[in-house]
Amino acid sequence: MIVEAQNDLSLFNIQLAPYTDDITQSDSRHCYIEYDDPSQYVYAVALGKNPSTFSFFFVGEMTGLEEDDELANRTFVGFLNYTGSPLTIDCEFNLIIKYVEIRFVHQEHLVMTTDALGLVAYGFSDRFTFSYAASNNNLSIHLNNSLSPSTAFLPYAVDYDGSHGIIAGFLSNGLSSRIKYRAAAILFSIDALTTIATNISIWKYPTNDTTWQAGQTNAGADQHDPKFDMSVSINPTATQVLIGIQSMNTVFLLSYATLTLTLVTSIDNGRGLGFGKGVAWLNDTLNSVVILANVYSTNYVWSSSKIYVYDSPLANTSRPVSIFPNSQQPLYSYMSSVFLNIITNSLDLVLLDDQGGLFVILSAPIGHYSSTVGPTVEIMPAFSSQVSCMPGTYKNVTGIRRCFLCPAGTKNDGINSTITTCVDCAINTFCPLGSASDSISNDQLNNVTQTVAYPKSPDITGLDDILFFTLFSIGSSARCVALSPIFWTIIVAAIVIVIVSVMLVIKYCIKNPRAINSYKLFEKVFKQTDIIREGNMWAGGLATFCVIVLCVSCCVFSAKYYSSYPIETSGPSTYTCDTSIRNAQFSSSLRSLSVPVEENIQGMIDLLNDQAVNLDVSFLNTVYNCTSDEVTLTYLLGATWLPVSPNRSCKLSSYIVSYSALLPFRSITVQFTLPNIYTIGGLRVGLSAPGKKETSTITLQDLGFSQTFNQSGHMLGQDARIALQLTKVINSTSPLVKGEDDILSGIWIGSFTVNYYESFMTDTDYLNAPPKTSTNLILVISETPYYIQNEQSPIARLPEMIYHDFLFITMIIGMFVLIFVIVEVMILPCVASLIRKCTRNADDKYRTDSSRQSVSAHDNAANSIYHSNRQESRELKHNSAIVDNVALFQRQKYTLNQYANRSEDDTQQLPPMWNRQAYL
Repeated sequence: MIVEAQNDLSLFNIQLAPYTDDITQSDSRHCYIEYDDPSQYVYAVALGKNPSTFSFFFVGEMTGLEEDDELANRTFVGFLNYTGSPLTIDCEFNLIIKYVEIRFVHQEHLVMTTDALGLVAYGFSDRFTFSYAASNNNLSIHLNNSLSPSTAFLPYAVDYDGSHGIIAGFLSNGLSSRIKYRAAAILFSIDALTTIATNISIWKYPTNDTTWQAGQTNAGADQHDPKFDMSVSINPTATQVLIGIQSMNTVFLLSYATLTLTLVTSIDNGRGLGFGKGVAWLNDTLNSVVILANVYSTNYVWSSSKIYVYDSPLANTSRPVSIFPNSQQPLYSYMSSVFLNIITNSLDLVLLDDQGGLFVILSAPIGHYSSTVGPTVEIMPAFSSQVSCMPGTYKNVTGIRRCFLCPAGTKNDGINSTITTCVDCAINTFCPLGSASDSISNDQLNNVTQTVAYPKSPDITGLDDILFFTLFSIGSSARCVALSPIFWTIIVAAIVIVIVSVMLVIKYCIKNPRAINSYKLFEKVFKQTDIIREGNMWAGGLATFCVIVLCVSCCVFSAKYYSSYPIETSGPSTYTCDTSIRNAQFSSSLRSLSVPVEENIQGMIDLLNDQAVNLDVSFLNTVYNCTSDEVTLTYLLGATWLPVSPNRSCKLSSYIVSYSALLPFRSITVQFTLPNIYTIGGLRVGLSAPGKKETSTITLQDLGFSQTFNQSGHMLGQDARIALQLTKVINSTSPLVKGEDDILSGIWIGSFTVNYYESFMTDTDYLNAPPKTSTNLILVISETPYYIQNEQSPIARLPEMIYHDFLFITMIIGMFVLIFVIVEVMILPCVASLIRKCTRNADDKYRTDSSRQSVSAHDNAANSIYHSNRQESRELKHNSAIVDNVALFQRQKYTLNQYANRSEDDTQQLPPMWNRQAYL
């Protein structure tokens, strides 16, 4: 049974169990019972936790009396008992009222409780205590405060489990103390015969603590002031008690297992006021705790209230599992946001607001939550309804709490309402916090970008340098080596060396006339191809093939390099090692739109300004659809939100709902309003528009970019805000042929800005977020006051290319000529000189050995000298022939009178001077 004393109407608002959200059934079990006397003011109502009948106690005072006058019959205690049918409620109640006949002044502090069965009521004030047994209508008054006989005790809250009770209040510290009143809790028991409460143990808040609460004076606690309100709730199963002291913004957990009140832990809500206005146990065995927290202004005026639900043994680090109201459980539209009290009944929770409104949150089973939307009409009390957990959430216990978000990497499609947990998502899928599906691949989250960073100009822009480094470089990869001209030149040079070696062997080592004729033929042919030494050297003719390889490579490279412009129409440069090389140089600059520009540029700007754009927005991993969820799209015009377009399109595919609408103008602020509170994993925003080819040289490009927004471990918040800045980009391409028009193209580029901490939320953010009935996305689109101009021009046009190729070819020929000159002038003379020196050393050694021949026989000595001279003469002749042949290769001609004889096969003998030296 739920009972509310409505003093302004002088009646009791009574709702009999069982409770249901069906308005008709609920109304049939609802009663209003008027007070016995309109001047009665009820302080408290008490019901048994396990009553056997529909009955309750109430206590109060008569109004219209002087507060300081000691009057009899000022205080009264009453009992209402339902006597009608339990099936068909006829609101027949039996009323009993007893007045306190002893004279008392007005009671500022008067609290009451009852035993578990609701048979006896016990009341406590700072001046007396009482007990009232309804069965015999016996009211017992005890004039002294037996709980604190020596020190004044101001009771603020009490709870009793049938054997032990806890009463919380303030103990007086005396007028001389800085701290006037000290928070305390008293454990007591009640004698069944005398009905006198006995103090068993007392707990006092330590005043020597270093916390900010310890410094409170609590002045004024002797006068009833809502800011000093306390709350008490006993858990007899755990022998623990919750005490909420809202002036300290703290809830204390005490244990009385050993009949001594000891502090277990405490939890506060920071420095403030209001936390602990009400406390209650939702479930004795599961340690589920409910705490009412009121938010006060600086002048102690209530502004709002919250209900914190804890699901584990309370500790100073405990985190609530649910906070009411929230997105899933908003406040009933006919309820005030300020709560006076909370009461629990088994697993249900009753809320009382400051306007006298009652709302009952009924426990919901696994897979469901208690929806607090309430009926569309005002009823009192109103009841919650059971609603299946929405996709992306789950609930694995029975209770009043909300459904939990599926952790990142898990999902719940909401099809099976009895599911107790979320299941793992497939690999490589988009499964953020609160996922409803894993049908979205991570590849679908890629951004669509139409523009890339404009290229930088190459480090080398001189055509001569480009030709040189291209033709005379060899890369490290096999591809680069195969494409290197100098590599193939070396290959040809190697072949040339082989041919030269063969010809020298034929000339000097083979005396066959046929071979000699072949040598002369090839010598004649190669001299004809000699462009290095003007047809005078057959070796120069062979080297000419190397020159041809380089020259052909130069021409081929130049032709392909010339055609690699512009970059938009040319592919990779596969003809050289560096595939990025292009016949193009670039520049990029920011230019103000306020500065007058050329006529063709202005035409491109006008085309961009006239382009109508579509806004494309997709909500990812959500159960929103195009039919049942009517999304509102508006834009801000001045201070008014107007609908964007009635013909917006909607498309649903694999838990992605996409909207597209034509914007009335570009610089605009638009807002998407999605009803309901479904989870959204991510967001994709973009613009699209068709292009236009104005002329052969002016093109407005198609627009179609988008960007995806998501954050690991987060989901889209219910108030997201994104800013998009648009900038004009104009590409200007100079022609290859001078005199032709520049080619212009234009496109919009977008730069998104989003504060992920504001637009996306974690599980903790979702828990603490204020209740919302919709998801709102605000997109602010603006344009920059400047544009980007990218310019592209060729490094070399055709005349420059031909001219530089001609210069490069002549350079190659000159380079080979220089090589041959160096060989003739420097290298070959040095080689010839070295050969001569080696030959003289050998002759000297031979003469010394000959002079040391045996002189024992004069005839033999003469004969030996004769033979020795002949042998030496032959050796010198042979050596002289080798030297002369080397000199012939140098093309140095010796005078004919320097030679003694010439052999018949054109082999020259040593000069006469060399002969004389040999025989000296």
